[in-house]
Amino acid sequence: MKTEVSLLQVHIFDGDWDVIEYGDIAEACGSGYSFSVHRATPLGIEWRLPSKSVQAQANDIVAWLEANKWAGIVNRSYASEVGAVTIEASKPVAHIDDLLVTISAGEKSDAISLRAKGTCEPGDIDELDKLMFPDGFSGNTFPPTEHPTEAPKFGMATPAPTASPKS
Repeated sequence: MKTEVSLLQVHIFDGDWDVIEYGDIAEACGSGYSFSVHRATPLGIEWRLPSKSVQAQANDIVAWLEANKWAGIVNRSYASEVGAVTIEASKPVAHIDDLLVTISAGEKSDAISLRAKGTCEPGDIDELDKLMFPDGFSGNTFPPTEHPTEAPKFGMATPAPTASPKS
């Protein structure tokens, strides 16, 4: 999942992204678990959209998603005074149930946010939590920024996971 999201990140901006949700903590879903990641282009710097406008950037991202075999692509534009566009897509073969891209223009800085929710995988989330955190979960200490090409890490949570599930 992280690999696919990272490829899109690099396509948009090949630099450090703000980490909103790291993605190493499982979430309950149906009769299993999933993972989610959330990244945003850096705030606090005067970063501008590469395609110069929100809709042009959305069109570029949609074309990239299509070329990279994403499914269910929906490009939603809003009233002109809103100045934001969202794109939704999925890629079940990469364990991505839902990708939400939000693109907005600002006076001094633009922003793109990527949220990906993984497919629901079979398994007992309580058992997974016990494997990962036998002493209990006591918080998350992920870095504030990360380059998309950095290898994903499990263990940003405190204490670090002590085991991984077999599947």
